[in-house]
Amino acid sequence: MNLSWIKKVYLYLVSLVSLIILIIAGIMILNIGLKAWIFTKADDASYYAPKIVCTELKNPDGSIAPKDPNCSNPNYEQQQREEEMTRRAAQRQSDAAHAIAMIIIGAPVFYYHWKLARKES
Repeated sequence: MNLSWIKKVYLYLVSLVSLIILIIAGIMILNIGLKAWIFTKADDASYYAPKIVCTELKNPDGSIAPKDPNCSNPNYEQQQREEEMTRRAAQRQSDAAHAIAMIIIGAPVFYYHWKLARKES
């Protein structure tokens, strides 16, 4: 019984999966680059940051609840924007690290299995 077709299917399947991983990683890197250098407003923190509204709340008995202590800070809204920008930058770095890791692992796996699959044919 000749089971060489199982080996071929395995090699081509692993090659396909690793190629898909490389494509996804390439798209992620391209997306990060486009947002960083061409479409700079796409990652603007003011777009993502929620509007901060500081209002006094009325208790059910009619008394006024104290305001949020952060609302008395005149720079509260600016601090919120800066924190959001820091979070977005950290997320971009995390996305880039994931994409690079996918490329570092996916490329050799694809190359090795594709080379063996072509040799088997």
